[in-house]
Amino acid sequence: MTLFRQLMMTIVAIFSMMLVVVMAINFNTTKGYLIGQLESTTQDSATSLSMSVSDFMALEDYASVQSSINAVFDSGYFSQVRIHIYESDQSIVRSNETRIDGVPAWFIQLIDFKVPVAKAVISNGWSELGQVYITGSAGYGYYQLWLASRDLLVSFFLIGAITLVLGSVALRYLFRPLAELEKQAEAIQQRRFIKMIDVPKTRELKSVVLSMNRMAKKLEKEFASEVETAKWLQAKAFKDPVSGLGNRHFFESQMKSHFTEMERGTDGLVLISLMDLAKLNNERGYESADMFIQSAADILAKKVAAISSSATLARLSGADFVVLIPTVDFNQLEQVVKAMMLDLMELNTASISYSVGVANMGAVTIDASVERSSAMSQADAALREAKREGANTYRVFDLKTAQDMAISRTAWKDILEQAIQTRSFYLKKQPVATLGDASSVLHEEVFMGLVHEGKAYHAGYFIGLAEQFDLGSEIDQVIIEHVIDFIKTRHLVVPLTVNLSASSYAKASFIAWLNTRLSHLGGDVKSKLMFEISEQSVLIEEQQANALAQMLKAQGVPFGIDNVGKQFSAFQYLQTLMPDYVKVASSYTRMAAGKESESFFMHTLCKMFNSLNIEVIATGVENERQLVALQRFDIIGAQGFLVGRAQDM
Repeated sequence: MTLFRQLMMTIVAIFSMMLVVVMAINFNTTKGYLIGQLESTTQDSATSLSMSVSDFMALEDYASVQSSINAVFDSGYFSQVRIHIYESDQSIVRSNETRIDGVPAWFIQLIDFKVPVAKAVISNGWSELGQVYITGSAGYGYYQLWLASRDLLVSFFLIGAITLVLGSVALRYLFRPLAELEKQAEAIQQRRFIKMIDVPKTRELKSVVLSMNRMAKKLEKEFASEVETAKWLQAKAFKDPVSGLGNRHFFESQMKSHFTEMERGTDGLVLISLMDLAKLNNERGYESADMFIQSAADILAKKVAAISSSATLARLSGADFVVLIPTVDFNQLEQVVKAMMLDLMELNTASISYSVGVANMGAVTIDASVERSSAMSQADAALREAKREGANTYRVFDLKTAQDMAISRTAWKDILEQAIQTRSFYLKKQPVATLGDASSVLHEEVFMGLVHEGKAYHAGYFIGLAEQFDLGSEIDQVIIEHVIDFIKTRHLVVPLTVNLSASSYAKASFIAWLNTRLSHLGGDVKSKLMFEISEQSVLIEEQQANALAQMLKAQGVPFGIDNVGKQFSAFQYLQTLMPDYVKVASSYTRMAAGKESESFFMHTLCKMFNSLNIEVIATGVENERQLVALQRFDIIGAQGFLVGRAQDM
């Protein structure tokens, strides 16, 4: 319960207690006054009547006595007037049933009103002839008590209502700094270090606000320091200092990770060798050589970024670069290599290269059946062939892989559109288990594929083409509907996680559709649904990723970020998105079981994620050695072949 409600309830309780006390005092005072007045009135009437009938009693004129009784009875609030005659031991009585108008029955039953009875002796000289008895009427007393109580109660309620309204307004005004403090505390918990600008004048609140601002500033510095440490370690381990690209270690870790993925399509591997770098270094100095390397790296990075957000570019050695491009066919790869070569040749025009000869390039297409070592050998062979042909030449080899799957781009477009229309995608799910306990499943990640002419194609074969054809959002909608239907027809124990492509949530219309779809789901269905987006796509569509994250949080649906750490990023996006969990790239899983310096980098990453209250899941867990090594870190879950393979849904 909020402090505001507690204070309001306290005010109401105190006000109610005051009402009860004042009502009791007022009631008893009014009641005593009315009884006293009634006693005085009846006694005066009794004395007056006894004196007025004494002569009539002496003459035994009882008709006149009756007339006097009637006169007294009609002139006051009495329930009975009685004269007892001693001589005949009889009584002359005038009475009436007490009627109480305008007073609720429950009030009459609740209140005990003592009705006074007045007495007076009738005498003539020294002789006592009789006695007068006058009983007051309770009707008047009840009526006056009811009016007094009712008016007081109504007045208290009106005053109380006005007091509560004004008090609530005043309290809300006074509590504004507390509400801002609450927002600030929640923001700090989410590692958003906001500061209160309007400092309250109240001494206690002012002290608390200033202390919170100081703490927020300190925590912001500490988190920034953690980010910088992680960034420095990442650069130290994986970054080439001259080109700013990934180094050989980075590329090898990415290649190992990529080649362990089962759902791979046709990829492109490109080797680039700059010409005459040693001559440039010897004759013009290392600064010219570094400029040549940096310029070439900038050209390659720009081209690679335009091709694919998931492509990997690295510098292998002094003059050698390598690019791994996922989901690309032979014709596309040839066009990419040609464009790279044309741009690199511009370095001679700018007098950056040593001579007209700038570079040679060798490329090859590969699929899931090709081993990593074989792929590198074939790319190297293509590069050697290009060097034999002369300067500024390139060769692209087709390994004749997957000829039985050689479907043209146009055919793939028709296949995908048909699959969307008929909702003919098949789904698999892979468990993500608690680290060290494979039986305790956290959630299950959903993978998709489709069947064409009796052959199954996993997403790696066509998802890149789907993005190029702008069909990613339509495919995601079909998959989401599939998963929702599956949840509704099954009694699931753990949630299912759906991966969203960048081209989907880059569209505001898709986020609006997903928001509407989730709004129509019951809480039991939404509790079994989660979403993931990749780090690569976040870095490209950070604004739309934030819009998606805010929508999912409003719907109460968890989400995570996949392949975290695969790109050279400073992780600042985590403060904005605040995902429920992250899945670190599988290359870091191998690092955790590697050298101490590499495992320290993994420790720093996990520490940074946990400082943001973000759960960490390791991917690519393939053996017990990795599993044991991961248990040293703040990691909640694991995913990989050791934990469980993908199974049909």
